[in-house]
Amino acid sequence: MNESRVSFLRQLVASPAPSGFEQPVQQVIREEITHYSDEIRTDVHGNVIAALHSSGQPRVMLTAHCDEIGFLIRYIDDQGFLYFAPVGGFDRATLAADRVLIQTPSGPVPGVIGRKPVHTLQGEERNKLPELSEMWIDVGVANKEEAQKLVPLGSPVTRATQLAPFRGDLVVSRALDDRAGIFTIIEAMRRIYAQRESLQAAVFCVSAVQEEVGSRGAMTSAYSVAPLIAIAVDVTFTSDHPGTSKQEIGDVKLNGGPVITLGGNINPRIYQLLVNAATEAGIAYQIDPQAASTYTDTDMVQIARGGIATGLVSIPCRYLHTGAEIASLKDMDEAANVLARFVLALNTNTNVIP
Repeated sequence: MNESRVSFLRQLVASPAPSGFEQPVQQVIREEITHYSDEIRTDVHGNVIAALHSSGQPRVMLTAHCDEIGFLIRYIDDQGFLYFAPVGGFDRATLAADRVLIQTPSGPVPGVIGRKPVHTLQGEERNKLPELSEMWIDVGVANKEEAQKLVPLGSPVTRATQLAPFRGDLVVSRALDDRAGIFTIIEAMRRIYAQRESLQAAVFCVSAVQEEVGSRGAMTSAYSVAPLIAIAVDVTFTSDHPGTSKQEIGDVKLNGGPVITLGGNINPRIYQLLVNAATEAGIAYQIDPQAASTYTDTDMVQIARGGIATGLVSIPCRYLHTGAEIASLKDMDEAANVLARFVLALNTNTNVIP
């Protein structure tokens, strides 16, 4: 992948965006998507919506969520240690000793998540994960007054890890859930824009907020955009490492290509059109059969207004909701190709009725 595109992904990751505090990353997204769209707006919820050929038919929405899991500072004790609440879902086992960045009006403040040292744990304590209330953030101050000057209550917090090359096409970072998805839909828009003379559909690229706390942005943006068709792009679990079960989550691997979901939340005609786009491009894809909810924005988008013909394309990702998520640039690139081909093939004769 072109280094300038990797640099943009790095910029996306570097922009903090816990759910409800997405403004920094949305500014980066607005500045980039303006090159591949005719008009951009930000709604009252904070969703960024970019339109290309808005008078076309059918109306199609490409959406991914820009928010990430994080923390919110709730209390500062007399010694200047900060106590926090989670924003989104965390595995407590991955938190102790994590480096974090607290986002304040004066700029980011570095900190470390602390817990009781292992040497002082007694008996059953050694086999028990600490509760979130038993962990804190250490910012290296001497007292409450000093901490309060640095960090206002209510400050959002993210892990400090940034995008780094791993091996081959792989990258590692926090927040690839779902910066990988945002990157993919913007890459798709870039390719669609380059072939806009062939575009018949109206395309709306939506960077949605607050997925990690209830898919709120996808719900509101789908209502206002009112598309006939919507494709959500998110990350998904892989079963290519120890401790996973292919019998439970399917056969999904890094560098295996984009993952295309089918099931009750997916319009069967949209699924087939996505498969056709991948096949015609010679792109290997993986199948994700979902018997119930997908636990992505797809579930909320599908039932907006009178119903939307939905699809879900996912980027394989290891170690979700940790500070070291691993994904493949190749999978992102191929997913963007599939999405662009899918959109460019749509016309007024496209049938989405099951």
